[in-house]
Amino acid sequence: MLCCFNGVRLGLWAGVFVAAVPAVSLIGATAGAQVVVPPGSEVPIPPKPKTDSAGPRPDTIQPPFGRSADPKTSDIGPQYEWNRAELFASGALTVADLLERVPGTTSFRTGWLASPKLVAVNGDLSRVRIYYDGVEMDNIDPRNGGLLDLNLVQVWTLEKVSIERSAGELRVHLRSWSVEGTSPYTRTDVSTGDEDTNIYRGYYGKRFSRGEGLQLAGQQFSTTAARLGGGGDALSFLARAGVSKRRWTVDAFVNRSHHTRAIQPTFGSGLSIPDFDATATLAYLRAGIGTAGAGPWFQLTASSMRLAESSRRATPAEAVTRRVVSDTTDTTSGQNQYVVAGGYLRGPLSISVANRVRAVRGDTYHSPAGRAELGNRFGTVSVFGERNGLSRTNQADVIFRVTPIPAVAIAGSFSRTMPDDTLPSERRPESTAARVEAGVRVIGPWILAGYIRRDTALLSPPSVLDTAYVFDRVGKRAGVYLGVRGSVYKDLGVDIVATRWDAVDAYQPHQQVRSELSLVTNWISRFPGGNFGLKALMLNEYRGRVAFPVAGGTKTAAASSVFSALVEIRIMRATISYQVRNIAGEVYQIVPDFFMPRGLNIYGVRWEFRN
Repeated sequence: MLCCFNGVRLGLWAGVFVAAVPAVSLIGATAGAQVVVPPGSEVPIPPKPKTDSAGPRPDTIQPPFGRSADPKTSDIGPQYEWNRAELFASGALTVADLLERVPGTTSFRTGWLASPKLVAVNGDLSRVRIYYDGVEMDNIDPRNGGLLDLNLVQVWTLEKVSIERSAGELRVHLRSWSVEGTSPYTRTDVSTGDEDTNIYRGYYGKRFSRGEGLQLAGQQFSTTAARLGGGGDALSFLARAGVSKRRWTVDAFVNRSHHTRAIQPTFGSGLSIPDFDATATLAYLRAGIGTAGAGPWFQLTASSMRLAESSRRATPAEAVTRRVVSDTTDTTSGQNQYVVAGGYLRGPLSISVANRVRAVRGDTYHSPAGRAELGNRFGTVSVFGERNGLSRTNQADVIFRVTPIPAVAIAGSFSRTMPDDTLPSERRPESTAARVEAGVRVIGPWILAGYIRRDTALLSPPSVLDTAYVFDRVGKRAGVYLGVRGSVYKDLGVDIVATRWDAVDAYQPHQQVRSELSLVTNWISRFPGGNFGLKALMLNEYRGRVAFPVAGGTKTAAASSVFSALVEIRIMRATISYQVRNIAGEVYQIVPDFFMPRGLNIYGVRWEFRN
């Protein structure tokens, strides 16, 4: 009986305690104030304190904007191809800096950054073709004599460079910078150096959740070159806006640059290079279905290239005093170009066709072309054909590489160029070119041996350097080259190519050697997170004397041997860069009558940010 009574009493005390807890909490919350709760209403509960939930959103990848169908490279060993990181780490400031690494090429310039730049392929300055996002960059400056000044190609705007080595020409495929992540991307580059050289760049890009995208970028560089003349500056802008979905893409792009160059006096009997002030614009609107290199695809690009020059005109009297040509050329020139392209990829087979329509000064030129590629781990073969309506030539190329076993490879190309029947045969003769090379991989690097053959050619003069240079008809020429390319031991690599032609010819040295020794490492054993990188290289460029034809004879640039070096250190997303060109301060000329700078140091930092 007593047990039952005690149990009931404990139960009553427990019920009183449970009922009292809310009341005690309420009393504590009101700091002793009396609270009257109306019958049938709920007890109010204080709201929870707010917390900041606005954290960083995860980065998502959107489909890329339209891309042109870049051909497969077929080189033995390291490919002549650079992505965005490799491009800026190479130390190249111009397209000419990249092209001179290819066997059989020779670059020409009269000074530092602002000077005109050209590249000859097997001695022919007209054998370099530049494709920017599928749009061929033709020369639109009548002062250049039909040759494209590579200074007008903006390296800082690129994310990929791929060189297609045909036996008869180099086709350089450039892809402009684009972003795919929804997190905003920004980057700042600052460099300074000798000759009052300053380079500033800024990038901003962002993709949105529904595929939209916006990109803005700019570069400003300036150099004085007070000792040798030819200094100048350039202010360039880039913008892209568009939408890209999984199955289709539309984007608009513009790159506008204002270039200036001071007069560059001659130090010989030739003419000075006149001052230059012009605005160059490349713009296009592109729409595509599918993705190039992934199944069926189709793309339409409408582009416009314009060059508006505002250089001060030299009167005949001033032309004599300043030793320049009196300029009477039009101040504005340009062309519209429309590219219709499509293709299909299935397994190892890729087929693409295109028609390039140019509208120039009221005339229209069609250039249909086709390409078929077949490749697997044992090799690749590419067949290309084009009927170029602008140059009035028909061209056929075969490029191949065979790799029967991983350590042995054979590669080459055969090209045939035939003038259109409407073009006088004495101007552009038919020509056949060939290149064959074999490679063996010994432990690490590839050891190469190659043979080049060029047919009879009519060489175009570099009028932008001196109007005294004339066309030159040359006979057949053959050359051989030897190379060692690749990793020697772990992170230590070499890239050495020596070329020798059977005779001295115009715009082509008898012997030419480019030697590069490099160390590239991320030091993973010490920095396993990949937050550190180091690149150091030493470079030597030797070329024999080069002849430049003029009426009644030739001018000659003497042989030269120039040493340069580059060091880059990456910490997280910041890269510190330093390079020096012409370490020994050699006095030399690449083009007759124009001395190159004695020594150039340039250093700076590239810093990426992702918010």
